[in-house]
Amino acid sequence: MGTLADVLDRFRARANDLLRDTWKFTLSLNNVIPYSPVAWDYKRLDAIPFSRPMLRLEDELKSLSKSIMDARDNRSVPALERLYEKVEPAFRVVFDERKNEFLPADAISLYHEQQQVLILTYTGRTSRFVRSSYQDIFLRQLASQTLMTHPFLTKESLDLAGVELKAYARDFLRSLQRMYRTDIEKIFRNYHALLVDMHDVLSKEPLGIPTYEGIPPRRIARTGAGVASDFVAGMREMPGLEDSRREQILALRDADGSAETELYRRLAGSRDWGGELAHVVEFMHQRNQDPLTKYKVFEAGLQGELEPVEIAEAASDQVIDQEENVARLRTLLTAFVKGSHMPFTLLEGDGGVGKTLSLQALVREIDGLKLVLMSSDCLGQIRQYAQRMAEEPWRTVLYIDDMTFDPRHYESFKTGTQGMKQFYDNVTVIASANPASLAHLPPEVLRRWPIRIKYGRPNLANTAILRKVFQANCTRVQMAYDPRLVTAFRKQYKGAIKTLAPSAVFDFLQEVKATRGL
Repeated sequence: MGTLADVLDRFRARANDLLRDTWKFTLSLNNVIPYSPVAWDYKRLDAIPFSRPMLRLEDELKSLSKSIMDARDNRSVPALERLYEKVEPAFRVVFDERKNEFLPADAISLYHEQQQVLILTYTGRTSRFVRSSYQDIFLRQLASQTLMTHPFLTKESLDLAGVELKAYARDFLRSLQRMYRTDIEKIFRNYHALLVDMHDVLSKEPLGIPTYEGIPPRRIARTGAGVASDFVAGMREMPGLEDSRREQILALRDADGSAETELYRRLAGSRDWGGELAHVVEFMHQRNQDPLTKYKVFEAGLQGELEPVEIAEAASDQVIDQEENVARLRTLLTAFVKGSHMPFTLLEGDGGVGKTLSLQALVREIDGLKLVLMSSDCLGQIRQYAQRMAEEPWRTVLYIDDMTFDPRHYESFKTGTQGMKQFYDNVTVIASANPASLAHLPPEVLRRWPIRIKYGRPNLANTAILRKVFQANCTRVQMAYDPRLVTAFRKQYKGAIKTLAPSAVFDFLQEVKATRGL
C-alpha cells in the first residue's frame, strides 16, 4: 500500500477527480439559477433533481481535499483526527447545528432524501428513451418547473427575440443538458467508497477518537430504470405525509402526457439541447395557452369553475346502430358552428346506448366546438356558464348527462335558462335522459326541449350487430378484434344478452384487457 503519505496523496487525487465531476453539474447549475431561480425546500423535491446534495458535495469535497493536504503535510495525530471526522457522513447523518430543527446537512443524507423519492415513486414506468430514473425525473421536472420559470421560454416569441437573447436561452438549455447527462449516482457511490476507504486506513492509526470499526456503512441503493414499488398505491392514505409532498410526488409520477412525452423524446435523443430551442419555445407557449383555448372538453364545478378533462378517444362510427341519430346530431352541430341557431336538444334513451359517446365523438370531429359537462347539481349555475362561454369566439354545448330533476333542480333550471335562447346565440344546451327519468319530468321542463332525438337499444342478440359493437369497442380500448371475445361474451351473459346495452361490451373488454392480458 505504501507509506501513509502515498495513501493520502491517492485519496486527494480521488477527491479532486470527484470534485471535477461535481463541478460539471454545479457550474451548470450556476448558469441556470439566474434565469430559473431554484427555490429549495427540504420537505419537497429539488426544483432541479439532486441540486442541493450536489452543491453540498462540492463544499464537502473542497474541505476534504484541504484536510487531506493538511494531514499530508503535518502527519500529527490532531491533523489525522480532523481528517477522520470527514468520513462521518458515510456512517451516520450529520445534522445542521446552526438551526433549531434537526435537518440533514451532509451531502449523502441529502442525496438519500432525493434518491428515495425516485425509488418510492417509480412503478416500472420509466420511459424507454432514457437510461435511468434520474433522467426521467429530470425531464419531468424540467417541463413542470424549471422551464416554467424562465422568462423568455414561457413569454416571448422566438421571432421577436434578438441574437443575444437567443444565445442566452441556448446556453441555458445546454447547461441543463450537462446536468441531465451527469451520472450522479456514480459520483455519490465513488464519494461513499472514498470515505469508507479513508476510514479503513485512518482507523489503523493511533487516533484519539472512536472509530466506526465493526459498523456497516450507510447504504446507497442503485436506482436503475424501471424500479418497481407498491409504495405509491397507498400514498394517498398515509396520514403522516404532508399534502404538498403527496401531491407533488403523485403529479410527478403521472406527468406523462403526450405533449410532454414528445418533448422528452426530442431532448433525450438530442446531441445539443441548444439546437432544440425552437421546439422548447413552441412546447412552452402551447403549454401556457389559456385552458379555454387549449382544450375542447371541460367539467363544470359547483363553484363556477371549469376544469379541462381528457375524454376517451371516440369516433362517430363507433356508435353502432344509431346512424340516423348521429347524422341528425352532426347536421345540427355543424350548422350551429357555422352560425345557425341550435335549439335545446334532448337525447332520449336507456343508459349505455351511445348518447354521450356520439356527442363526445362529434365534438372531436367538428372544429370550433367546445363541450362543458354538467351534472344536475350544477343547474343553478347554468346561466353563469353560458354567459362565460358566450364571450368566447367558439360555439359551446352545455351538456347535462343523465338529466334528473327534483323540485330544486327544476327551479334552478327554469330560472337559469329563462331567455337563454335569445341572449346567447353561440351557446346551446343538450341533455341526455333515460325513459324512467323522463316519465317524472314536469311538462314545463319537457317543453324547453324543442328537439328530441330518441336512441333505441341495439339488439346485441343479433350476430351482425354484436360483431360491429365488438369491433368498434376493440378500437376504443386498443385491442385487436378476436371472434373468441364475442363467444366469451355470449357465454358469460347467455339469455340476458337481449337486455344489455352496447356499453356492456366496452366494460367487458376493459375487464378482459386488465385481467386476462389479451
